[in-house]
Amino acid sequence: MQLSTTLILIALWIVFRIWKARRAASEPMMSHGKVINVDNEVIFKALTSSGPVVIDFYATWCGPCRAVAPKVGELSEKYPNVRFVQVDVDKMKKVAQDFNVTAMPTFAFLKDGQEAGARVRGADLRALEKNIQDISA
Repeated sequence: MQLSTTLILIALWIVFRIWKARRAASEPMMSHGKVINVDNEVIFKALTSSGPVVIDFYATWCGPCRAVAPKVGELSEKYPNVRFVQVDVDKMKKVAQDFNVTAMPTFAFLKDGQEAGARVRGADLRALEKNIQDISA
């Protein structure tokens, strides 16, 4: 009797852990710093139409995206004249397709609505900060 009770408790614990992990993976990434998480095309177009903008294309299931998010938040505090926009590629598929995003994270840089500088694919923080400095000048 004790063995079956123990096995049931272990099975329930495993099911709970799996449920909790799946739930956490489906939740949007927490924005850090002054990063704006956008899930609407109209708002995206409004935010990216003027001034220097960094677009962070990410996915909730992407480990490197989660790892680099706090550093992107720090950069958003360091460069207050640059707008930082975060786009979930699974929720905003059309925008991701329009920008030809094929890997996450991908960072695109805009100045007055036009793409400026080379994109940064992956968590290359040096290249990211160099491009931010270029568009903010």
